[in-house]
Amino acid sequence: MRYDYNEATLTARAKLEQIKPDQNIDINELFFASISNYLKDGQHVLDIGTGNGFVLSEIAQRNPNLHLTLYGVDNSEEMISLAQKKLGNKAILSRGDANHLPFTDKSFDLLTAKNVTRIHAEEIYRVLKPGGIFVFREYGRGKGLCEITSLFPNRIIRQRDPSFYVDSLNKAGLYILSLNCYTVARKYESIENLITIVKSFPFIENFSQEDEQRIIENFHDPVVTSDPFILICRKEQSL
Repeated sequence: MRYDYNEATLTARAKLEQIKPDQNIDINELFFASISNYLKDGQHVLDIGTGNGFVLSEIAQRNPNLHLTLYGVDNSEEMISLAQKKLGNKAILSRGDANHLPFTDKSFDLLTAKNVTRIHAEEIYRVLKPGGIFVFREYGRGKGLCEITSLFPNRIIRQRDPSFYVDSLNKAGLYILSLNCYTVARKYESIENLITIVKSFPFIENFSQEDEQRIIENFHDPVVTSDPFILICRKEQSL
């Protein structure tokens, strides 16, 4: 199912990138440091579910001395348009489905994905070169909003434990290098802003005004626990 993005949800999602954690853990910094650890000059890099191009933009800015060929793929025309504006000619962008990546076998040295629940392990394996690396940043069962998730225990869309991804990537033939899970408190500008974030993702099934009121009644101070993880795996060299 394709998720439709309007101006309000695009703005809300962009704000997520600007929210700093209350604790001394900056998941974005850890994520991009993990990526940089595996980058080398001349590599081809693909960001899956590239959204507004944030990941590719950060890779380019943080590694100015490397000559990288950057690619991004997303199934949303709106997101591709935003990414194009952000990146200009720094990346090659395509509309495509993560289940059927529009690239040939063994095309990329490194793959990234940030907050993309529906990765396809077999496709990741297929487009990675032997020895290639996949760096994945996602949320656990709390979906980055643990206390809100607990209010709607039977209505959370695609609620997955990190072990789900470990198992699927392993089964596809990828070797797990590391899995690091974190717990981080995030403070939102207001209850209204928090609700906008909740509505900007395919998160709670059949979200209603009654559900909004339930959040308002339970969150007087908009601090919510996030449960991100960073998973890194490798496609082994051919024998």
